[in-house]
Amino acid sequence: MTRKPRTATATAAALTLTVLTTLTALTATTLPATATATATASTSTKSPAPPRISATPNPGARPVPLTPEQRADLLKSATKTSPDTARSLKLGAEEKLIPKDVAKDADGTVHTRYERTYAGLPVLGGDLVVHEKPGKQAAPTVTHAMDAPLSVPTTTAKLTPEEPPGGTRRKVIWAGYGGAPTLAWESVEKGVGKDGTPSELHVITDAADGRKLQEFDRIHPGAGEGQYNGRVEIGSVRNGDLYELTDAGRGSHRTYDISAGGSGVLLTDADDIWGDGTPAHRQTAAVDAAYGAQQTWDFFQERFGRAGIRGDGVGARSRVHYGNGYANAFWNDSCFCMTYGDGIGNARPVTSLDIAAHEMTHGLTYATANLTYSGESGGLNEATSDIMGAAVEFFTDNPNDVPDYLMGELADLRGTGKPLRHMDQPSKDASDRGTSQDHWTPGTRKLDPHHSSGIGNHFFYLLAEGSGQKTINGIAYDSPTYDNTPVAPLGLPLATSVWYRALTLYMTSSTDYAGARTATLRAAEDLFGRDSAGYEAVGNAWAAVNVGPRYVNHIAAAAPSTRDVATGQPTTRRIEATTSRPGALTYTATGLPPGLTIDPTTGLISGTPTTAGAYTPTITITTTAQDTLTLPFPWTVLASGGDHFVNPARYSIPNWATIEAPLTVTGHEGNAPTDLKITVDLVHDFIGGQILHLVSEDGTAILVKDFIWDTGTELHTTYTVDASSLPANGTWKLRVTDNTPGIFTVDPGYLDRWSMTF
Repeated sequence: MTRKPRTATATAAALTLTVLTTLTALTATTLPATATATATASTSTKSPAPPRISATPNPGARPVPLTPEQRADLLKSATKTSPDTARSLKLGAEEKLIPKDVAKDADGTVHTRYERTYAGLPVLGGDLVVHEKPGKQAAPTVTHAMDAPLSVPTTTAKLTPEEPPGGTRRKVIWAGYGGAPTLAWESVEKGVGKDGTPSELHVITDAADGRKLQEFDRIHPGAGEGQYNGRVEIGSVRNGDLYELTDAGRGSHRTYDISAGGSGVLLTDADDIWGDGTPAHRQTAAVDAAYGAQQTWDFFQERFGRAGIRGDGVGARSRVHYGNGYANAFWNDSCFCMTYGDGIGNARPVTSLDIAAHEMTHGLTYATANLTYSGESGGLNEATSDIMGAAVEFFTDNPNDVPDYLMGELADLRGTGKPLRHMDQPSKDASDRGTSQDHWTPGTRKLDPHHSSGIGNHFFYLLAEGSGQKTINGIAYDSPTYDNTPVAPLGLPLATSVWYRALTLYMTSSTDYAGARTATLRAAEDLFGRDSAGYEAVGNAWAAVNVGPRYVNHIAAAAPSTRDVATGQPTTRRIEATTSRPGALTYTATGLPPGLTIDPTTGLISGTPTTAGAYTPTITITTTAQDTLTLPFPWTVLASGGDHFVNPARYSIPNWATIEAPLTVTGHEGNAPTDLKITVDLVHDFIGGQILHLVSEDGTAILVKDFIWDTGTELHTTYTVDASSLPANGTWKLRVTDNTPGIFTVDPGYLDRWSMTF
């Protein structure tokens, strides 16, 4: 059958779209009890957005379409040279690289994504991408999921968990989220969630003590007459006297009826006229599912030259009529398939175009960055599928499903008549299962990915359309910003090009929102140049969702910390700034507390404060072109001396690690007293597991607080210790060791401040 002609509007609206990510069900089943951070109602700019930014993509960064054969040849070559690549990257003798995906730019740059093994064991979180320009002038660059050297003391497990019923387990190296590589077990449990969504839960546990290190789910929920798309042309093939719903022109994508269970039955028809536009006809949902797969395939093919989800020319499968009244849809990596329920009352099949594109994008994310479906990477995974759902809608421009920045509005998954998600203001997504975030908070990583995805969705909307009030295709939007400052749009085509390039080339399995900012800025640099308005637009859209600083006068600088310091205690504080212009930055300061100076080339403030008081220093940052940015901030210096010495600096406490915070004592002759007072302010998800020692300058350790069974989250206590055998003067340290039991999943805590009173 012939394909429906693309309208002129659709062609103009989707010049170079892209976006991706991996995700679970479209709707969250539960909100974790630890999700204490909720979405904030950012203040709207209440004004039209600034004019669209003019940016022209670099033609050399355009992705080159690869045939399945060309892709296979590049992967075969990468496999052959992987030992040399490993040596060039200075990987250890026990490490090996396994090519997973490859992409090529018009300028000849080849980007090869590798998985890693160590002593034959899979390394979860060890993935990397090698970017190699043609010729020998430029050395390859690398995007790593982990920066730490890869080694473990032993590959022999002390503990072996029971194999889950109906599941599997394997020994791995866990290197996710920047932690130290750890020998671990990955157990896979298969089951069914409360809402009927299948589950394939991966649980990572320490092979030495059984602590749970991470968990994530691999199931990503989320010519005929369709219920949502109207009369459309879909692919079919004739087999004998029947037609099969197989799209031979798109990797032989097949659509199945799964109502009888098992793998389902391939849909067939006698006259090649499918469905009647009503849910009562069993083929109607199949038409919408097949059409969604068709449009998603065409989108990636036409915009990015990608032949199918994996780039190998193979089509996925779609399965309709799952469950009974199942108001959801999901992607399953293991079967390479999308599965759709029939919705509330079996009358609203979850097969609308944005949902179909959303589910297929899960597969794309799995084939590329493979964003782990937990923490912030899970939110990015979910946001990518929402972004692609919107992008495919605009690409298709079907009048029966007018393109918008809403998700699931036609399928009406909750039966409320409202969209499932609003990209322009995610906090409007509120439901009984939680609220999506408009911007990043420290609690983002604790949220269900369906709610932390709001940050990525909001960023993308702002980059594509800008902030403020506007009407697009008859729908009114009014997008707020975190800092109440307007954001100028880059336009949907260029915004999606930035996201797609970032996802497929620069994101890895453990990328968080800060990492996504880095990845999209690198993509923007490739596409537009670092000294472009397009590059700064990406940074400013992230600033509008509280991820990184905004560019002002071509300088982006994080607000200096206003945390107190203390007299007599050595202090360092770095001003973090970058510029979109060539050359280095220089730093000057006025009004610093006495005893402190700033390094003009690094922006590092250091020294020992000598005078207590309240100060308001101003930092001036200057580019080589003499653009400047000034940062005034309040800074209090506490009195530390006499009988009371305080260190007000904050120290992060990594999970199951030990940190030490110093404190310099002067002016005391002889030894410390028998009743030395140690005051500690500490925050952690399991306060009882924090073991405290006072360490003298000669290394002697005195126990301050031992492990206790206390599930509180804050410690504000003064302890009395006998330090009379040790000199009073010198540098003391408070040693904090996190000994949280493995049965708890906790976030890293921090030592807020501590003091000694003689």
